[in-house]
Amino acid sequence: MNFRYLTGLAAAGLISVSTIVSADSWDGEPIVVTASRSPAATGDSLTRSSVIDRDAIEASQAGDLLELLRLEAGIDVARGGGPGSQTAVFMRGSNSNHVLVLIDGVRVSAAGTGAFAWENLDPAIIERVEIVRGPRAARYGSDAIGGVIQIFTRRPDGAQFRVGYGRYDDRRASAGWGTRNFGLSVAMRRFDGFSAQNENGFAFDPDDDGFDNDSLALGGELGLAGGTWSWNARASDGQVEFDQGVSDMRNYSARTEYRSALSGPWQWQASIGLHRDRLETETAFSDSETVTRRLQTGIQAERALGNNQLWLLGVDAWRESGYSADSWSGDRYNIGAWTGLEGRHNSFDWEMSLRVDEDELFGSATTGSLAGGWRPSEDWRLFARFGRAFRAPNFNQLYSPGFGGLFAGNPDLDPETAQSGELGLDWTPTDRQQFDLSLFEQRIDDLIDFSGPDFQAININRARIRGAELVHRFNAGQWHSQTSLTWQDPENRDSGDRLLRRPEEKAHTTLDYRFDNGGWAGLEVSYTGERADVGGVELEDFTLVNLRAGWPLGTGFRIEGRIDNLTDRDYEPLAGFNAPGRSLFVALSWQD
Repeated sequence: MNFRYLTGLAAAGLISVSTIVSADSWDGEPIVVTASRSPAATGDSLTRSSVIDRDAIEASQAGDLLELLRLEAGIDVARGGGPGSQTAVFMRGSNSNHVLVLIDGVRVSAAGTGAFAWENLDPAIIERVEIVRGPRAARYGSDAIGGVIQIFTRRPDGAQFRVGYGRYDDRRASAGWGTRNFGLSVAMRRFDGFSAQNENGFAFDPDDDGFDNDSLALGGELGLAGGTWSWNARASDGQVEFDQGVSDMRNYSARTEYRSALSGPWQWQASIGLHRDRLETETAFSDSETVTRRLQTGIQAERALGNNQLWLLGVDAWRESGYSADSWSGDRYNIGAWTGLEGRHNSFDWEMSLRVDEDELFGSATTGSLAGGWRPSEDWRLFARFGRAFRAPNFNQLYSPGFGGLFAGNPDLDPETAQSGELGLDWTPTDRQQFDLSLFEQRIDDLIDFSGPDFQAININRARIRGAELVHRFNAGQWHSQTSLTWQDPENRDSGDRLLRRPEEKAHTTLDYRFDNGGWAGLEVSYTGERADVGGVELEDFTLVNLRAGWPLGTGFRIEGRIDNLTDRDYEPLAGFNAPGRSLFVALSWQD
């Protein structure tokens, strides 16, 4: 499959919705706080941002967050099997541990591996997801090389529940209850599954590999001393089977924050949060347990300077520790101070940021970013952004003893560093549709790899990633559509090879129609290009078609259904792994 097909797929999505006539108009830009750590409309931000809100989550009926993320421009999802399988998320071609993941403001990647258990987070407890593409280390510090994904947990309005059943004995149930100041959401999934591996996989066993998951989120807020005190907590427990054994991942996070009232030129907020995860794995050969913890705190202030200018500054710190039974243990702290200045004058926007981090293990790191935008008319906007970022080595890379003297960690590792640039163009030809174009390039140095005669962790590799993203959004009355094209060239600068598991080309289009009575029907079409995988394997491209619909039954009840992989496409998501075939899921929901 080549780029001509990809372009044709996107063009079909654009034409199918652009020919619809409606008097209703584009209903405005969503607000994001993740891009600059202060609320701003996505159309005003000088970063490429997008939002997956609760309405989109419910309409998609996605079984997990990954089904939603894979439809976003610049994001690639690599999953080894079905739900619950270990998964990597790549942003703009960078490594999976180059994505900073936050839940309600808390860093949630495991300190041992730098990875986040995406597969363990149920969409039923999610209110919205904010996606910020490109480096944001100048505001957040380590890890934000490819971008930032922040997940906000749900506080329901009133009482509600949902139950459903689908192929592979997929049973799901969720419930929630909330008031103005408190909310609780719970979710359960039991998935008997299919054989995650095929005959090309390691230690292949044709039995079904299941997944069990339980999730909970709760939170609240109160007026206090002229400001607002809020708190959130979230816990997940997931158990997944694989051909060599079973893994049990438990993680939780919590955060409390006080935000001052909007009075005078200054506003400030202070917070404290924690995250803990534990992974237990049992196989026929050995058992293992890894536990990591992170305690973080921060204070942030902002001041309106007049003339459409805003000054932000903050200090945050975290201490993380962990151990792997009979293997390694470690701890470290990081303190970071940052400041940012942003504003607008006539048709020009600008933003600058600077941050200094002090890490207990490798010393200091300074990052910065600079961006500017110009609006020649109400319909057009151009912007440019440049930035630096870094990622500190994780505990496995620092302290792991390896296996038989091989693949050992290295306490003398340096952080990975990155420099990037981006050019953007926004065009709003009518009040019903919008086009966003981004061109980006990123160079990453001192990439950590296990190399040399003993395959020890060392700073050896360099990467260069170039790419382009084109997104078209359409909103006219009852019709809604989004189409995205992504092209990227992720290259290892030392070997000239493509970086693994990241396609050069991908395209997605979604089309939804909402009926007057509150029902809806939707279509998803996604194309993923060829990918290089481990061992020199070249994975074939594939196209997936999914359908979803919902219909109100009265008195708060609604029947919902989703068909995944409508054409029953047989493909390998990763070398040696299977993907689910055509599957139907039906659910009944109620809300008071």
